Amino acid sequence: MNKPKILVADDIKQNVKLLRVILTAFEYDVIEAYDGEEALEKAKTENPDLILLDVMMPKLTGYEVCHKLREDRKTKNIPIIMITALHETDDRIQGIEAGADDFISKPFNKAELLARVKSLLRMRHITPPRDEMPVLDSILSDLTEGVIVADKQWKIKNINPKAQELLNIHEADMKDKDLAAYLSNKNLSIPLDTVMGAGEKITDFQILPPGIQNASHVNVRMTKIFDEHANVISITLVLRKENNHTI
Repeated sequence: MNKPKILVADDIKQNVKLLRVILTAFEYDVIEAYDGEEALEKAKTENPDLILLDVMMPKLTGYEVCHKLREDRKTKNIPIIMITALHETDDRIQGIEAGADDFISKPFNKAELLARVKSLLRMRHITPPRDEMPVLDSILSDLTEGVIVADKQWKIKNINPKAQELLNIHEADMKDKDLAAYLSNKNLSIPLDTVMGAGEKITDFQILPPGIQNASHVNVRMTKIFDEHANVISITLVLRKENNHTI
């Protein structure tokens, strides 16, 4: 029986070496890549059973690699675990949106890493293709922050119950609804045109209650994902309710 093949992609050679030692000790074959472009190429040519993908890499980030793999019919169903030092909810949402199946944070625990690898390899053989599974919906529903994922045209693709509560949205089916139209009816701390036209990856703003002193407002962090030509691929909003006096 062939050993499961795992692609390890990280620009830090010591990290790759450590992961190789751990994985080979448990009967996994390891393929190495040291930047995003090499990871993308080896994923296509080596057909690994699973990919351990560092977020911060040269040439292409882990997010960009993940997104490209999910767009390719040959690689779209390969399980991907992102290894990251990032702990912010919106960073993880960006990874999930790009197509990651799981995360593990640096410095990682060996037993946890092996358990996650084993679980995803097992699930690959018993679950339907990825695009038939509501992976993002199930994860978003458990978050305490409001999260909205929209396409480049501001059409809502995913919205969790907390975000609907914070925006006072009561419609059951929000798929493909115009997010900009909902924001246009809110009192924003910066003009909606500025929000929509922002060329930065991250833009912070607030949704303010109209004419109410000492009322709670909603802090919003908008993350735009761009392709290699600086075109917007998708948009994620993370919403957190805070009192005005805390700012």
